[in-house]
Amino acid sequence: MSALIAPGARIAVVAPSHGFDEGKLARGMAWAEARGFDLVPLPHLHEPHRRFASAPGPRLASLVRALQDPAFDAVWVVRGGSGLLQLLDGLPLDELRPRPVIGFSDVTALFCALDRTPGWSLVHGPVLHAIQATDEASLDQLEGLLAGQPTPAWQGVSWRAGRVQAPLVGGNLTVLAATCGTRHQLRGEGRIVLLEEIGELPYRVERCVQQLISAGVFDGAAAIALGEFVGCRPPADATWTLDDGLRELLLPLGVPILTGLPVGHGPTNHSFVWGRDALLDGDTLRFST
Repeated sequence: MSALIAPGARIAVVAPSHGFDEGKLARGMAWAEARGFDLVPLPHLHEPHRRFASAPGPRLASLVRALQDPAFDAVWVVRGGSGLLQLLDGLPLDELRPRPVIGFSDVTALFCALDRTPGWSLVHGPVLHAIQATDEASLDQLEGLLAGQPTPAWQGVSWRAGRVQAPLVGGNLTVLAATCGTRHQLRGEGRIVLLEEIGELPYRVERCVQQLISAGVFDGAAAIALGEFVGCRPPADATWTLDDGLRELLLPLGVPILTGLPVGHGPTNHSFVWGRDALLDGDTLRFST
């Protein structure tokens, strides 16, 4: 299988979301450059505006350039947080040039928008800012994926057994819920929908899941996959768990559900390509080559 992003590729570095730590970005770029990639930071990368990397106009301009300029072979997002959703309606989707894009968390919103047009290779994987906090196994898996190597199978825990082969999509739960009712809402029909989250109380997690259900995101979905829910613990005196609430909401959908997958905001964050077929088989998720 040919490399998704070959050594020597020119990769636009863009910050369409939160502000970031320069040292963490430098360490992430050094890791990528050591793998032979040519990283090119775009203008307006660090012009703090409230909690964002820069004001909306400059962030949008840099993002459009990153997704449109033929001088770039791929795009790597600096960090997540928030802010991408407010840029989506300004993207000239029909004028962009499909290419690999790497990121997760807030980048889930961008993937939902780009998913509407064919040809994109959307890599749900560590943003540059998070590479220094990502474990070695996850980085090795990302490097292999970009090089075109087969992705090792993921092991999880089945809540409802089944055998389904379908495209894998999804990402951060809160961001996916925020796209509901917009033209960028995730399409789950015929797909395995993956969810992960960080720092939300269980009632907020359950509210977002209910929003996806009520908005029809899971209508016709082939299966549901759950990654890590970091820091989403119930109160210390609770007699129930987050899993109890998720099972209550998701099991009635009647589709296979696989949980405990190595995707999320913790040190373990394995990468996958949006829309690439995966085989959910009991406790295992295997990827097509």
